[in-house]
Amino acid sequence: MQLCSRRAILSGFSALALPLPVIAADRPLRIVFPFAPGGSGDSIARLFAEQLHTRLGKVAIVENLAGAGGRIGAQAVKNAAPGEETVLFASASQFTLQPHLFRSLGYDAERDFVPLSQVMTVDLALAVSGKLPIHSAHELIDWMKANPAQAVYGSPGAGTAPHFICGEFGRITGLNLRHTPYKGTPAALPDVLAGRVPMYMAFVSELLEQHGGGGIRIIATAAAARSSFLPQTATLKESGIDIDASGWFAFYAPAHSSRQFVERLGKEIIAIGSDPEMRAKIHAIGCEPTGTTSDELKRVQRADFERWGPIVAASGFPIED
Repeated sequence: MQLCSRRAILSGFSALALPLPVIAADRPLRIVFPFAPGGSGDSIARLFAEQLHTRLGKVAIVENLAGAGGRIGAQAVKNAAPGEETVLFASASQFTLQPHLFRSLGYDAERDFVPLSQVMTVDLALAVSGKLPIHSAHELIDWMKANPAQAVYGSPGAGTAPHFICGEFGRITGLNLRHTPYKGTPAALPDVLAGRVPMYMAFVSELLEQHGGGGIRIIATAAAARSSFLPQTATLKESGIDIDASGWFAFYAPAHSSRQFVERLGKEIIAIGSDPEMRAKIHAIGCEPTGTTSDELKRVQRADFERWGPIVAASGFPIED
């Protein structure tokens, strides 16, 4: 994905900035985060809310509407009443993975939303218990072939990106892996730490603390390039396993939003995401700050959507209504 300099990003809005559309000061800006409080995504949504409050001169609130893998929050933003000032701070899976999993999402990922800006990416990490004698993807493969009864992997939930990446890992390497889904990484960690689930994948930001303490060992990351948080850790591609995937979060407005609202809010989100202090805060949380234009986000979304299609099809995962 090509990222832009601050000047290039902001220039994309220069033709729209005069005169600057006004967002109504008497209505709060509602930022829907479609997952529970806590975690890197929620923290960054709140950082943006603080800055939008300052820049727009109005209240900006984060509302957690968790459930159904983020679909409840996305549906709420799609169905927001005209005149409400509501945006979605979405994860990539809601727009690139879930459309392959559900016949009836309750929203159309392309028609029902206007992309504003991707603000960060999140690396996915493959981890094992620190108690196991495994230090690389190849050692994991050999260990599981020698211990087929323990060829088990965990993920933060069925239908998540880690679920399908680990399934693809098994397909590529010829391992007959069995999946144990959890309700998030905090629920999984006791089993991963104890070695009861030998293989686990989640966002790097969720695993760095335990990795640093030695309780778990991150042995590979899933993106094309090495993580800046783990520069000594090889990627799956470097290990000869053809997988390239990462997570990201982005802002979207409902399709019925006024052009003035979209233009003004897009400009402000990009300006906030380009600020060096904000970028440092995003990095400190364990994520990579990006900052894209609307058109760039559209291209990233389409490319990731097309990438996930064959992976989901190969998994045999049942498509739900």
